[in-house]
Amino acid sequence: MIVGIDLGTTNSLVAVWHNDVSVLVPNALGQVLTPSVVGLDDEGRILVGQAARERLHTHSTLTAALFKRHMGSAHTVQLGTKSLRPEELSALVLRSLKEDVERTYGEPVTEAVISVPAYFSDAQRKATRIAGELAGLKVDKLINEPTAAALAYGLPQHGKETSFLVFDLGGGTFDVSVLELFEGVMEVRASAGDNYLGGEDFDQVLAERFIQTQRDQPGFAPAQSIAHALRREAERVRQALGQETASEFVLRVNGQTLRERSRSASAPSDMGH
Repeated sequence: MIVGIDLGTTNSLVAVWHNDVSVLVPNALGQVLTPSVVGLDDEGRILVGQAARERLHTHSTLTAALFKRHMGSAHTVQLGTKSLRPEELSALVLRSLKEDVERTYGEPVTEAVISVPAYFSDAQRKATRIAGELAGLKVDKLINEPTAAALAYGLPQHGKETSFLVFDLGGGTFDVSVLELFEGVMEVRASAGDNYLGGEDFDQVLAERFIQTQRDQPGFAPAQSIAHALRREAERVRQALGQETASEFVLRVNGQTLRERSRSASAPSDMGH
């Protein structure tokens, strides 16, 4: 069986072609998004996905995230006594996705198509292929993420020879690509982006602002001791602001509830009223 995998900076997912449609495969928790986080439990066993993410702030020396940003480099991550390269960490995520498909469909998964950012260098692409091989997958093809987005949207079926923009705002990166459709072939003509601008960075800004406005409140705990709760609430507020013009940041610290109102960039301002 061959699968399609989006190996993301913060979340990854896998899909199969079943009954003439693409189907996202849920993980053991019933969710289609698997956090791209790897860690060790207290006994030294490997954790992947949500279980590892829950320990990201409470056991930071035993947990790794955002390692896609270092693909193709000599960067290593220390997890306890283990020193792991980004491709080795990515392989653990890929293997977890592979096992989710095998558990769901009862068939061995041997091949994969993996999406990568259009700006990925040869070294980054090679590291992605190595990650697939380490996970027990033959990487049949690496497809540029903007091309995958255009295919999913059905642009080739429009039949028009044209150029178009694809904006990819992910959990860890923001990429903009110019694609050209000519005689049924799509080509990435230009691509640029910021490898450190995404949902994770927005969460950090929201958390920092909350600390800045609330740290003088009596009994406010040191930021490090409430880091996990801060990031979880920041993520909730960020997601809410994607749907609403305003949301409330609520954090319970030492028996008291702290609140701050947050607005989206498109929301009308109360300044001057």
